[in-house]
Amino acid sequence: MSGKGNTKALKPVVLITGVSSGIGLAAARQFLAAGWIVVGTVRRRTTTTALGGLQLDLQLADMLRPRDLERVVKATWRTYGRLDAMVCNAGYGLLGPVEKLEYAKMTEQLAVNSLAPAELIRQAVPLMRRQGYGVIVGMSSIVGRTGVPDYSLYSASKFALEGLFESLAMELMDDGIRFKLVEPSGVNTPFWNKLHDYAPANRTLTPEKVAAVVVHAATDRSLRLRYPMGQTWGAGLLRWIMPGRWYLRIMRRIVSGH
Repeated sequence: MSGKGNTKALKPVVLITGVSSGIGLAAARQFLAAGWIVVGTVRRRTTTTALGGLQLDLQLADMLRPRDLERVVKATWRTYGRLDAMVCNAGYGLLGPVEKLEYAKMTEQLAVNSLAPAELIRQAVPLMRRQGYGVIVGMSSIVGRTGVPDYSLYSASKFALEGLFESLAMELMDDGIRFKLVEPSGVNTPFWNKLHDYAPANRTLTPEKVAAVVVHAATDRSLRLRYPMGQTWGAGLLRWIMPGRWYLRIMRRIVSGH
């Protein structure tokens, strides 16, 4: 898909990071079906061929390269003259006991899942402020609301994302920019299917169900911040009403069976 530089697109435009599979791909399809222009990022050029059947504006971007993130946001604005929504979806999970994780890998986990969305937001906010509106959706998780065994660094990256979005929701409320956090529990995606030792046992949510909530959040004009899905509802409630020592024991038993 190609745009006409300096001409504002008639359709709403969404930038989605990580559209090669899973939730990102499902969200791209649903936004397209709803009549949006979709700019989607992938990390490898080979992936663009596999997605050739979709009318996506595909862009190469590595979440560890700030210049890639700046380029994609600015190219979207330059091509379409608008940026109605951005979905910070790209990410991965570094799982396992913390004593077995390398410092470089821990740094990369936080960079991809927390700092990359922050940089994307840093680039997008001036443009959204210029047009007077915009929605930024972050893909959080149940482990962005509660820590669980063997998810320490992944959970830390999602906790950071939650704090980032909650702060920005207040900071930019008067600028017409809304922030949304989608918080699914176990999702049945290829990523988790490869991690037999650490994959959530209850993966009842599909990428399509989560994508539908992403689209809803992006079009929700309210100031609602969080959209919990699946077991995230229960985890949030337990954390709110239970004393800390009980909560830790109960969650440990639920998650690990100990």
